[in-house]
Amino acid sequence: MQSAIQRAAAHVAALSHHNPFPGIYALQQRIGRRIQQRFGGNESLDAPLSALRFIDAKILREHARLYGDPACTELRAALAEAEGFHPSDIRVDSGADAVLALCLRALCVPGDAVVCSAGTYPTFSYFARAAGCEVFERPYRHHAGAIQADLDALIECAILRKAKVVYLANPDNPTGTWHSAEDIDTLCSHLPEYCTLLLDEAYLDFCPPLRQDRARVRQGCIRIRSLSKAYALAGLRVGYALADQDMLAQLDKVRIHYAVGGLAQYLARTVVSDPREAADLRAGNARWQEELARRLAAQGHRVLPSGTNFVSVLMPDAGAALQAQQQLLAQGIAIHRPEHPAFANLLRITACEDAFRDELFSALGGQIR
Repeated sequence: MQSAIQRAAAHVAALSHHNPFPGIYALQQRIGRRIQQRFGGNESLDAPLSALRFIDAKILREHARLYGDPACTELRAALAEAEGFHPSDIRVDSGADAVLALCLRALCVPGDAVVCSAGTYPTFSYFARAAGCEVFERPYRHHAGAIQADLDALIECAILRKAKVVYLANPDNPTGTWHSAEDIDTLCSHLPEYCTLLLDEAYLDFCPPLRQDRARVRQGCIRIRSLSKAYALAGLRVGYALADQDMLAQLDKVRIHYAVGGLAQYLARTVVSDPREAADLRAGNARWQEELARRLAAQGHRVLPSGTNFVSVLMPDAGAALQAQQQLLAQGIAIHRPEHPAFANLLRITACEDAFRDELFSALGGQIR
């Protein structure tokens, strides 16, 4: 009788990696205590979601019972109205992560090369390896107090390896830094014609310089967005791809038709259609992020520039970062420390009102001044 490994596809059986984000409940089981404060997932914890307060229960039941629209027609129209593009320019899926997986299914076959920065959002590599791709990483560039993806190195590697895909998070996760729209245009123009840029813009709405360019379709580029951050809908799992019609047609060939449930579509449409929700959330995040960065810097910490809803702190070394993280976990407070060795000394903290806690500042090496 064949084992499960023998039955699996060869490129899957050979994998030894694990899910980089098992979730808060798995963490609670591992440490044996309840997490009281979760500042590691960059959920928009301060969002009131007032547009959802008075939804009729009959409407909720109706959407829960029925299959949703596979084309997400009404949600696409609401997003287009809010963000400034045409509804036909996007495809909706169950979160930005699902869009990443969708793009890899459409663009790559086992054995293809893909390129990303060493230590960037790990879900891309997780999905790419699961698709049988060979992942090539390039180090970040350290300069002027910031840590940025090295676009020249990504281009060089893509050409050298004949890569089908280059992945770039902009603003970046976990550093929070970003490249200008002009930089992205240059990157696109220098990639080979057979190579597609997957531009992960999950945090774009928190970065005013990038929001000005949020509606443009770029050739050879799939812009990937999330409703988890700037619309505070992480629990609904809704994201979308913004790309040209020919590229979207290829995504349609491998897209799961009922990936986004009707209830999720309805709730997302309700929030997106209320212009106050996202604007108020962005304004509040800007205040908390600026103040959190200021207080951490006042303690002598190296705080990276951020165009996101989190603040990243570079500790003296990996040991100091791990010690601070574990001290906080012992008190039921979760912050994020990347697994990639390139950022073993980085701690990422969600910017929100409740993050201003004595326990947090004490664990990082000082008290609030």
